[in-house]
Amino acid sequence: MGASHIQCGINDSLTTNAINLASSSERYMFTYNKLERILKHNCQVDTIFLECASTDLFEHADDKYYKDNEMVAFYAKQYPLFNLKQWSIYLKKPFKAYSLLFRKNIVNYIKGVDYKYFCDMFLYRTQSLNKDSVYYKPVGGIYGNCINYEYLRKIIELCNSKNIKLYFLYCPVYKPEFYYDQDYYYNAYRENFNDVELLDYSHFNIDIKDRYDAHHLNANGAIVFTNELKQRFNL
Repeated sequence: MGASHIQCGINDSLTTNAINLASSSERYMFTYNKLERILKHNCQVDTIFLECASTDLFEHADDKYYKDNEMVAFYAKQYPLFNLKQWSIYLKKPFKAYSLLFRKNIVNYIKGVDYKYFCDMFLYRTQSLNKDSVYYKPVGGIYGNCINYEYLRKIIELCNSKNIKLYFLYCPVYKPEFYYDQDYYYNAYRENFNDVELLDYSHFNIDIKDRYDAHHLNANGAIVFTNELKQRFNL
C-alpha cells in the first residue's frame, strides 16, 4: 500500500500471495481509511508493505492534503467515510474543500463505500529514463507534517491490533540524495517510527532503462524489483 512508487514499482501479477493496492499521491490518512475497510473484509491479511519515501516524512508532507491536482480524487472519493476529526482538516479551508468536492460527481461517490471502490492497481509504464530529469526538492509549504505523521502512527497501531506484520518500504530512486533531504528523512524515521522495520531499497541497483523517471520504475523495473521482493519474502 502507499503511493505512486509502489503503484508503479510492484507488479502483483507476478506474485501469488500479494496484491498491490497503492494509489498515486495517496497520503497516509487516505491509506488508513482504505486499510480499515480492507481488513474488515480480508481477515487473511498477515503482512503489509507500506510505502515510506522521503516525501512521506519530509517537513511539509501535509501540503498534499490541499493540492488540487493530486488530492481531488482522494478527498472526493473518501468524504463519505470521514469522521469529524478528518472533516476538520478540510473545514479549516472551507472554500478549498468545497472546490475540491464539487469538481467530482457527488452522487456517484456517495454510492462508493465498498472498500474495492477505493483500490487502484499496478500502473504499467513503458517509458524509459534516458537522462537525469529535472526535479526540484519539495518546496517548503505551510502545512507541516502533523496529519501524515498522525495517520502513519494510526496505521501502525491498526496493524499491531490485528497482529499484522508491517514493513516500511522505500522503493528504488535514482540518486535520492540529489532530490530529497535524506538526512531529514532518516532522522524523522529514527525519532518517530523506528518501531517499524524499514526496507530501504532507495539505492537498489536498477538500470536506468528500467526507470520511468528519477522517482518511479517502469514496467521492466517493476519486474526486477518485484522479483527481488518475491525471493526475499516468498510473495
